[in-house]
Amino acid sequence: MRKWAVAFAAVLLPSLGYAQNDNIGTIISIEGEHRIDKKWSASMDIEMRTRNALGDVKRLSAGISLSYKICPWLKADAGYTFIGDHRRRVSHYDEGDRDVVKGLAEVGDPKNRRIFWGMRHRTYASLTATWKTGNFKLSLRERWQYTYRPEQIVEGRYNYCYDKTDNAPHHYPTKVTNMLRSRIHAEYKIDSSPATPYVSLETFNAWKLKKVRCTAGVEWKLRKGHTIDTAYRYQHPTNGKQDSHYLCLAYKFKF
Repeated sequence: MRKWAVAFAAVLLPSLGYAQNDNIGTIISIEGEHRIDKKWSASMDIEMRTRNALGDVKRLSAGISLSYKICPWLKADAGYTFIGDHRRRVSHYDEGDRDVVKGLAEVGDPKNRRIFWGMRHRTYASLTATWKTGNFKLSLRERWQYTYRPEQIVEGRYNYCYDKTDNAPHHYPTKVTNMLRSRIHAEYKIDSSPATPYVSLETFNAWKLKKVRCTAGVEWKLRKGHTIDTAYRYQHPTNGKQDSHYLCLAYKFKF
């Protein structure tokens, strides 16, 4: 186990040193699963996401779920997740803005910034089909996801040009999102080894493609019912925003 931790640190720490923007971060989580009987099982998880490597918390979440094994190759599950978002909203100067006309700022410069905590409530239901051959296991998951963000009024707005904060309130209305997430996952069990490498590809659709997520990692078995999952995740949004890169570390256990 010590050798695996050293190897992971050797990969992780240099990457953290170069992570200097909001699109490079980490995902750290703990996941627990309890098998109720041969068909039913319950799960819980808590997660933290950061920006700038470990420099700034971006998101905290906690979730519970229940799964049912329909047959040996098909499983259904449903769950709820509470999400706390540390949001950072930045506007930019346009050509007609007063400060641009006065020559105090240029078009495209950051204008106002709001930093605040918001919340989201998420429910989901999914079906997962699994196919095994030899040491390979392939699975396909289709998940419907519903996310509700309550309205929020945020006080305090920082202006970059004048380097000060005012009390101008801003109203963020209620937002509801329905998403279809399709994921294909492949893993390979290495004989006489605690390591199981895997790759996955997931698409997010809301009437059109919103995001593509690719993950590659290794799950390490510590002892019966306890594993460590290390991975790299790449996300590509289709709305013109920058791609995101995450280093992931998860501790999973069964009880």
